[in-house]
Amino acid sequence: MVFFAYFFILAVVLFDIKSGIGIWKDIFVASILSIAQLVGIGFVLLFLLKVHSSVLNFLFVFLFFLNASLISLRRFDFKAYSKFNGFLIIFFSISLLSTISLFVFYLAGILHFKANSIIPISGLIAAAGMRSLSLSFSYYKTKLKDIEDIIVGMTALGATDIEIFKFIFKELIQNVTVSIRDMLRSSGIVHIPGIMVGLLMAGVMPVKAAITQFAFLSATLFQFTFVPALALFLLIKIFGLKIEV
Repeated sequence: MVFFAYFFILAVVLFDIKSGIGIWKDIFVASILSIAQLVGIGFVLLFLLKVHSSVLNFLFVFLFFLNASLISLRRFDFKAYSKFNGFLIIFFSISLLSTISLFVFYLAGILHFKANSIIPISGLIAAAGMRSLSLSFSYYKTKLKDIEDIIVGMTALGATDIEIFKFIFKELIQNVTVSIRDMLRSSGIVHIPGIMVGLLMAGVMPVKAAITQFAFLSATLFQFTFVPALALFLLIKIFGLKIEV
């Protein structure tokens, strides 16, 4: 199966080499890392299912939150703020909002504390927060430069940092959530999302699989909206709005 899966990777790599795009090395290395990490987590899940340790399960959830925060920190390229302060805000935002999403899933009966439930679900939720922050930081930094004169004018008129942030955030959140909003619109009529495909292949009833998929799409929208909202709000509220020099 891995051999056939690599057909798609090799096709892209050969096309890249032929076209001179120049990203084939990154693609090939990323594919090796991906299969190694996925097989690795498969063995970890087998081990956790055998030991039945809730402590270890929650430890892995914590590691997902930590790794998601560290990856998001790479996009936190603001010279005016320290990386450490950025990490604390990122970790708090991802952990808090992801925990809320997981708790709602638990109340709905979607999430259980077994390794094969809590670990993959927490990974999906944390990854959504991570992606939203990566997009938000890039957009926010670019936007600050683009409207520097407007920000200076608003400040001169007495606008607070939070008022200026609200002005920027309206457009920011529209751009950050566009992919998930398109996915919500197209699910079922353009494509069947991955989670529903997995459940269908596992033999789950189609309607139940569809409802579960909708729950995950809704949680992704929640993460894409509130994780960057909380992180950027805390950053500006605590350390002030600073224009990059």
